[in-house]
Amino acid sequence: MVELRQLQYFLAVAERLSITEAARDLQMAQPALSQAITRTERRLGVTLFDRSHRRLRLTAAGATLVPEARELLARAKVLHAAVGRGGPERTSLRIGCIASAVSGLLPRVLPPFLAAHPEAVPVVREMGQRAQAGALRDGAIDVGICRMFDGGDDLDLVRLTDEPLHCLLPAEHRLADRPAVDLADLAGDEVVCFPRDLAPVAHDTIISACVRAGFSPRITQEAGNDQSISGIVACGLAVAIVPESTTRLRIDGLVHRSLTDPLAVTPLSVILSATAPSPIGTAFRDAVRAAA
Repeated sequence: MVELRQLQYFLAVAERLSITEAARDLQMAQPALSQAITRTERRLGVTLFDRSHRRLRLTAAGATLVPEARELLARAKVLHAAVGRGGPERTSLRIGCIASAVSGLLPRVLPPFLAAHPEAVPVVREMGQRAQAGALRDGAIDVGICRMFDGGDDLDLVRLTDEPLHCLLPAEHRLADRPAVDLADLAGDEVVCFPRDLAPVAHDTIISACVRAGFSPRITQEAGNDQSISGIVACGLAVAIVPESTTRLRIDGLVHRSLTDPLAVTPLSVILSATAPSPIGTAFRDAVRAAA
């Protein structure tokens, strides 16, 4: 069987697609990490990485393993906290969170919450709002942070704020030197956007803002998280319209600008199960609401 340590090594390489970068972050020798990945592949009987290119690529088997490895490591962390370090006095706080809130809201609200609740052991899982709703119904997470307008009868939703939309532009873009951008000026540009099935509210909000500006956006590429969207823009392949929190990411070749449309905003909400809310999830929801 594959050990948890091997899964950690695999994820480090899968997330960076570089043995060198992963070894540096893991503080281990590059040959040792490369050998560990090879041993994992032999144990599983599959090839996890395509090494035929200058930069590693995940194979189909590797891509399948990524979410499973993340889930196993997250569960191991929860079990270790509950059983290995204090038993019932420790309480897991399982947070489902959209990508932009992972880099925006969470760093501001989670550390002070943990300082006030030392019994809480956080496990943060990046997931879209539909996945969050399903995970809350199944009891797989305690609280979700998303962009939903309405949680429905079985979800308790608190709308935190309306977050302004910004545009991401390649550094050499014709509008890059403006302090603010009129959306209508992007009518001829190719756009990268979140897939609608992953982020329906964000997707529809962006479409609506463009239509209000007089055009339908030419969405030529889709990406599932803020970092991928930012990278595509930095490559000069498209522009993007994103929540303000996404602009906290710093990537070479990329600039962000506010929009002149004051109605170009997207909601940020926190959700709980309405039928079986967890106490720690409720406490975190209240802390997020107070800080928002």
